[in-house]
Amino acid sequence: MFTGEELLKIAGVAPTGGALPETFAGAAVDSRLVQPGELFIALRGERTDGHRFIEAAVRAGAAAVLCAQPDAYATSQNIPQLVVANPVETLQWLAQARLARQPSTRVIGIAGSNGKTTVKEATAALLAHLAPTLKPVGSFNTEVGVPLTLLRLSAEHQFAVLEMGAQRIGEVALLCRVAPPQIGVVTVIGPEHLEYFGSMDNVILGEREIVEALTPDGVAILNDDDPDVRAMAEHTKAKVIRYGRSETAEVRALDPLGDPLTGMSFTLAWKDEQADVRLRLPGVHAISTALAAASVALHCGMALPAVAEALGEVRASKRRGEIHKAFNGATLIDDSYNANRQSAIAAIDLLRMAHAEPGARRWLLLGDMLELGIYAPSEHALVGASAAMSVDEMVLVGDAVWTAAEGARGAGMPAECIHLYPAPLRDPKALAAAHAAAAAYVREHLKPEDLVLVKGSLGAGMDALVQALTREAPVPEAEA
Repeated sequence: MFTGEELLKIAGVAPTGGALPETFAGAAVDSRLVQPGELFIALRGERTDGHRFIEAAVRAGAAAVLCAQPDAYATSQNIPQLVVANPVETLQWLAQARLARQPSTRVIGIAGSNGKTTVKEATAALLAHLAPTLKPVGSFNTEVGVPLTLLRLSAEHQFAVLEMGAQRIGEVALLCRVAPPQIGVVTVIGPEHLEYFGSMDNVILGEREIVEALTPDGVAILNDDDPDVRAMAEHTKAKVIRYGRSETAEVRALDPLGDPLTGMSFTLAWKDEQADVRLRLPGVHAISTALAAASVALHCGMALPAVAEALGEVRASKRRGEIHKAFNGATLIDDSYNANRQSAIAAIDLLRMAHAEPGARRWLLLGDMLELGIYAPSEHALVGASAAMSVDEMVLVGDAVWTAAEGARGAGMPAECIHLYPAPLRDPKALAAAHAAAAAYVREHLKPEDLVLVKGSLGAGMDALVQALTREAPVPEAEA
């Protein structure tokens, strides 16, 4: 929540078309998400221009518009408009000012190549046991998403748990200026957005910006099991808390066991205390998620037994390891929200280690991993090689996955177990046809006892296969 007076002061211009309301409940940059009484912010992006949707936002109930050029329809409806040179910067300054008005709120920033959203959800779930906690809706982790989240801050919020994503050096640093964290968490370092970062060294530099932004009275919470994250301790003035499985970690997981499909169990150790944890998150890597969240909660004063109990209540986020039943009763793991080599191999490990009935086959349905640039062929090939040792059937959809097929064949996977459905992602009709063909093949050959993993970057649209395989009716053919 923020005031019209705050907005007016930050924008530095008088509104046209009417007076601003006294308060705003929030703000939106998507006209489809505008709630009555909110501020609509019209942004120009690479693919679309938010100014085209001002009328839709006004019809949805926007109380005012922040834009770079006035809109005739908004003017005709006497909706106040603040016309500024750079709406994104104004949004960021407004969020920064809103947070500064509430210095008692502790900001927890979460960075890293993988796992940010799940760690955010788990951390927020634990801290909510201590006090009201603000968290982003979905993966609002950009120069726009983080300030939009802060504009939902209310007086009751004692914690704000924020994801801080990056594609380039400098982006995490910018987010830390908008929302200076008192606690900075780094999950893992992996081959993310290499098309823009350019190298793994730059990935490290970019993610390290969160610990560099911490003040001496802050806390850096670092994954001790990842050597690149562990080394970040040398680049912060803040206190360091390490989490992991080694003896050098302050927050440790001891004696992990169980089926990663249904959730691992382990003993959580901190200082001289221990407590048993039973996770409901899929994957061995969920232990790292739990340790990161536990480290934040323990530092903020939550008792170890309460942390252990609360971790057992955390569930997988949408399309990030969700477990479904396929149309015929087979087990389907929906991990289709995003992908890079590191997260794909972790998901394949989950598939390999999961308990299966005798005679069951393990299926990998893989779509393109995006934003890898010149590294795309080799990254997909490495995933294919990893899959060859762990899965029985591999179904590939997209532009770049053909190298995953090559990697799998090179690692010894029989050609008849590799099913390639090529389609350019920029061609929606061709991609839909590939999805339909792949789903039809799986529906024809899937057995009730089989396990199916669906993985791919968001732009690969692999959720279409999830929907097709969880429907009772046969998958329809794509339009010609």
